[in-house]
Amino acid sequence: ITEKPVFACFIGGKKIKSAIKILKTQQIPCYLDPLTAITSYRKLIDFSIIKSKKEPEIPKIEIPLENKERVRLILEILENAGVSSVGEENAGEILSLYGFNFPKKALAKTPEEAVEIAEKIGYPVVLKVSSPNILHKTDVGGVKLNLRNAEEVYNAFIDITINVRRFMPNAYIKGVMVYEMITGGKEVILGVSYDTTFGHMLMFGLGGIYVEILKDVSFRIAPLTREEAYEMVEEIKGSKLLEGVRGEPPYDKENIVDKILRLSQLVTDFPIIKEIDINPYVVKHQGGIALDARMIIGRI
Repeated sequence: ITEKPVFACFIGGKKIKSAIKILKTQQIPCYLDPLTAITSYRKLIDFSIIKSKKEPEIPKIEIPLENKERVRLILEILENAGVSSVGEENAGEILSLYGFNFPKKALAKTPEEAVEIAEKIGYPVVLKVSSPNILHKTDVGGVKLNLRNAEEVYNAFIDITINVRRFMPNAYIKGVMVYEMITGGKEVILGVSYDTTFGHMLMFGLGGIYVEILKDVSFRIAPLTREEAYEMVEEIKGSKLLEGVRGEPPYDKENIVDKILRLSQLVTDFPIIKEIDINPYVVKHQGGIALDARMIIGRI
């Protein structure tokens, strides 16, 4: 008798059936090839390591009670109205209540109002159509970037209105949002999806080509630990770009980790939120800011 694990590996076809039967009655695992035996032993070691660790602590993000109640009210109003696709205005407010920063903005109903708002915010600015029926604004010509003076803002307002009416004539247009233009930083994507088997899953990746072509993203099941959030950031192929290249200072990975944990907290508190897409989230050398957001809600 030994306390060491014993694995048997027999190669011999039908002639070894009786021997395998004897081993199995003594609860000794038996394999037909060495690779499978070694792989099984490796998994057994991994399981032993995991079992020996203490239960990981899920961090609790402190969200003010009044903020949670406001989120609850927004979601109830949307659900009662039969809304499933939540646009930037409501999604942005919900995320702001959970600690996300967004650019300064205001809604304009006319080109003149857009110019007035832009003057207050300061140039350059961004204009985006505001409509509950349009999730992908760029696809319908509903976004104008880097507007540097009153004439550009005035004309952009008119262009956006014409474009949207041409591509989506039945869409309800609330107006045009005027945003401060955010420059610099590194674009990343933060998101949540819902899987019927695993539940809510957090997603992280770098923006642009890294997510669209290279599919360089990481996933974890919510709720997740701080260590898991760090792993999400570090395991993508493009993580080195966040450390700064050619002498530039590193980007704020701690800020990304914080925002991943806040998304985990949000969908844990409100499981009716099935999907979240923050694209892009611009992480700076210190801090970060969300430029666009949308959600999908529905009872699970």
